[in-house]
Amino acid sequence: MSEGKEESEDDKVHIPPDITFEDLVVDINFHPSKPLIAAGIITGDVILHSYASSANTLVRTFKHHKKATRAVAFSKDGNSLITSSKDKSLQVVDVETGKVSQCFSEAHPSPVYCQLVISDRLLATGDDDGNVKLWDLRKGHPIMELQENQDFISDMAVDEEKRFLLATSGDGTMTTFNIRRRKMVMQSENMEDEMLSVAIVKDGTKVICGTGEGALNFFNWEEFGNISDRFPGHPMSVDCIVPVTENIVCTGSMDGVIRAVNILPNRFMGVVGEHEEFPIEQIRITPNSEMIASCSHDQKIKFWHVAHLEKETIDASKKAKRDNKPKNLKKTAGQEDFFADFGKDLEVKPATEDDLSEEEDDSNNEEESENGEAANNGNSSEESDDLLSEDDSEDLDGDDFDSDDDSDTNTSESERTDNEDEKDVAKDKPGSNSSEKQ
Repeated sequence: MSEGKEESEDDKVHIPPDITFEDLVVDINFHPSKPLIAAGIITGDVILHSYASSANTLVRTFKHHKKATRAVAFSKDGNSLITSSKDKSLQVVDVETGKVSQCFSEAHPSPVYCQLVISDRLLATGDDDGNVKLWDLRKGHPIMELQENQDFISDMAVDEEKRFLLATSGDGTMTTFNIRRRKMVMQSENMEDEMLSVAIVKDGTKVICGTGEGALNFFNWEEFGNISDRFPGHPMSVDCIVPVTENIVCTGSMDGVIRAVNILPNRFMGVVGEHEEFPIEQIRITPNSEMIASCSHDQKIKFWHVAHLEKETIDASKKAKRDNKPKNLKKTAGQEDFFADFGKDLEVKPATEDDLSEEEDDSNNEEESENGEAANNGNSSEESDDLLSEDDSEDLDGDDFDSDDDSDTNTSESERTDNEDEKDVAKDKPGSNSSEKQ
C-alpha cells in the first residue's frame, strides 16, 4: 500500500489471538457451525475453546483418555466430539454435557493414529500397525476391518460421493478402499518414502500426498497405482495438507512453516504462517474457509487468515524459481490488506505449450514428471471394476450397511510397547523423518 495511507476497517483482518497450552497439542479441529475449536493434548486431555478476534475462552476440559489424545473431530451436526487415543480407545462425547455417550475401549489392536468423520454415522480410523476400520456409530461396531499396510496410517481423505476412502501410510503407499463394498480396491506402488498426508483437489480430479522427503506426490483420480507428477521443494517433511480452494493448499512442514501452494501450475505462493522452527502437527480450516488454525510443538494454536489467497494469481508463462526470500502472505490481526493494491499488477497470463514444456527442465522447485506405468500396474481387472462400478454411487444410507455379513478380515494382534517417554517426539529424533505421533 502507498506510504502514509491510513488503514480503514475494511482493510483489516480480524483473527483470534494464540491459544497457549501447558502441554503439546497433537490434533485440533473446528466445530462445523459454532466458533469452537477442540484440541487433543499429549496428556490425554481434550480441551475445548471458543474463539473470537477479541479473546479466546476456555469452555470445557474432557479427561476421558488415559494416554495421548491423537485425533479429535466433531460430528457433522456438531453435537458430538469424537476422539481417538494412544490408549487404543475411540470415544464419543456429548459437547453440551461433557458426558461420554459411546466408548470403545479396545477400538484397535494398536494405538489409534488418525481418524476421519465421513458422514453422520460413518467414521474411519487407522492405527500404528496399518489397520484401517470403518465404523457405523449407529450400530456401535466396525463394519470393515482390514490391514493392508505394514506401517502407521498417517492420514485419510474421502471423495464427495463418499465412495472411496484414501489412506496414506508410513510404509510409502496410498491405499484405496471401496466404502460401500468394504474392501481394498487398489494400493499404489511403494514410493520408497513415507506418505504422511493426503488431500483431494481440483474438483476431485487430483489427489495430493505429502512425503517425508518434502515432495508432493500427485495421483490422477481413479488412477491410484502410480503417481502422475511430483513437486519437490519443501526443505523437510510435509506432515499435513489442507485445501483452501480447489487450486490452493496450505502445507505444514517439519521446519515449522505453513506454505501456500498453487496446484497446476505447481508453484510456491509464499509463507502463510510459522511456529518458529517447531514442527507443525496439524492444520485445519474453518467451515467458511476464511481462516486456518495450526498447532505445533511450541504448545500453541495459532490462527491465520487465508481468504485473501484466492486473490493471488500465478503467471503460468514464467518458470518456477528458487527464491531465498519467500513471499510473506501472513496476515495478523489489524494488519492492512496485503493485496489491496495488487489488482493492477497481477494478471493471469495463459501459458503457451512452449512455456509449459520448458518447465520440465527447471530443477529444484519444479514438478518432476513421474508418468510411468498407468495405475493398472499390479492391479487386477476386478479392482478396476471396483473403482468404476456405478453401484457404488448409490446412497450410503441404504440397506447395505444393515447386512450382518460384516468384514471379518484378520487384523494384527501385535501391540507397540509404550516404554518410550510420552514427550519424545519421533520427528525430533536425529536422522528420522518419521512423523509418528506421541
